[in-house]
Amino acid sequence: MSGIPETRQLWITPLSPVHMGTDEDYTPTSYVIDGNALYEFDQHALENLPDIERKKLDGLLNGKATPDMLKNVQAFFHRNREWLIPEAINIVRVSEEMAMLYEDRVGKAANIESDGKQVLNALEIERAYYNPTDRRLMLPGSGLKGAMRTALLDAINNGQRPERRERNRDLQQRVFQYTMRELHKDPMRLVQVGDCTWQGPSDLNSAEVLFAVNRKKHPVVDENGNLRASQADNLYQLLECAAPFRLRAFQGTLNISDFGDARNISNRLPKYRFSFGEIATACNRFYRPIFDRELALLKKRGFLDSAWRETVETLLGNESIRQRLENNDAFLLRVGRHSGAESVTLNGVRTIKIMKGKKEKPAWEPEAKTLWLATGDKADKRYLKPFGWLLVEMTELDEPLPPWPEAEALMVQHNDAMTRWLANIREKQSALAAKAQASREERAARAAQAAREAEEKALREKEEKERLAQLSPFERDLEQLIAANRNNNPGAFLLSRLIAGEWSDSDDQRVVAEKIKSLWEEEKKWIPDFSGKNKQKVKQKDRCQKVLEYLSS
Repeated sequence: MSGIPETRQLWITPLSPVHMGTDEDYTPTSYVIDGNALYEFDQHALENLPDIERKKLDGLLNGKATPDMLKNVQAFFHRNREWLIPEAINIVRVSEEMAMLYEDRVGKAANIESDGKQVLNALEIERAYYNPTDRRLMLPGSGLKGAMRTALLDAINNGQRPERRERNRDLQQRVFQYTMRELHKDPMRLVQVGDCTWQGPSDLNSAEVLFAVNRKKHPVVDENGNLRASQADNLYQLLECAAPFRLRAFQGTLNISDFGDARNISNRLPKYRFSFGEIATACNRFYRPIFDRELALLKKRGFLDSAWRETVETLLGNESIRQRLENNDAFLLRVGRHSGAESVTLNGVRTIKIMKGKKEKPAWEPEAKTLWLATGDKADKRYLKPFGWLLVEMTELDEPLPPWPEAEALMVQHNDAMTRWLANIREKQSALAAKAQASREERAARAAQAAREAEEKALREKEEKERLAQLSPFERDLEQLIAANRNNNPGAFLLSRLIAGEWSDSDDQRVVAEKIKSLWEEEKKWIPDFSGKNKQKVKQKDRCQKVLEYLSS
């Protein structure tokens, strides 16, 4: 079943941190943190390591994969981070608290179990969906479509309670009026949402790493009226998130298949067919009340980051965007991890499983008891943000977006620090890259020199081999004697053997004498005419004259 699609351009502004995952992690053997930046690297970065450090790494990697080995590899990369940073394939902002956590834990065991096994510190960071070409974050169309689906289901269901023991899949089939045998009648099969890619400024980061922390929605007191601390307050996760307030930075498309006059195929089409306006209306109707309630709750609990709240309220309170929301040219969506149970369940249907203590059965409640919130400090209780909120604007494909100068001015003010941060990071990278390049050039020069010396040595050995091949057997024996005594004055050694009568043939004696003379000339010890008083040189003079006697005989 196919149809001619109608298309709208989507322009998306994250209003809060958004984590749409990939089932991938940053691990401490693929990143280092320096200052408040995470640098992801691959095998190519290892080429920057000095030779001695590369040998150390090879030694570590050739060992057995034990906790000690992994711990040492983590520590090695941290220690050599200045060589890896210049070749980083991705840079992500982290908070000071995250940087301290990394510094304190990298390459160390979290604890030792009773059997002596080490438990390594978990410094894995859950990665967000990204474009493998430029490493910028993307918002996957499947996740956006899922959020639209929830809103449309809620609109049609209109608060109706589920049938007895009705599973979620059965509820969706009943509301949208399709079956597993007739999936082509699922109305969302006519709706396609493309992945939304980063189109924001190149001098602005698209991502940041944040803590996800768990906080109770409502205060809990003990029998004496004292506020009871929650054990969940110590829970946290490390998530890479799309950073908030990147104005219209993600762009994609929303397609709806149009069958025109469908009388001949009406029995094969879904009962419900949604327009762009109906999708926007459903999303605003479903998500805006959740947004308003959550902000009110967080403000009441004292959790909400007031600067973030003021920025959001200014954006959504702007007359231009209010008009676009009312005209269904814009809508709110909530997507990704920690969107909250309320955002993924229907009104009237919502029952949320609440886990109790050990040996206690779980309860089912109309709302969750806790919230997962985003922060740069896992102990923070005042400057928290909700996860997952997006502002989506729609236009015709060739239609430009209406200007929004107030938002642009606000974004410049909000993102100025981030722009300066990225500029400083790139400047640091450039400085370290220059150092790494100088090191590589020095290593290359040493390698080239070693290659030249090896080539020259090989040439000398070849020439020597050819020379020896042209000698008589006697001359070759003589060369072997010289080689054996190369470091022990071979000329004096030959003379002593000559005087001792080693060679009786006068021709052989003359050849040996010529060789002694040649050796001493090379060593600047041929001084038969010396006329001074230096005892050593007088002794050498006598040796030279003795050689002359053999040469003249």
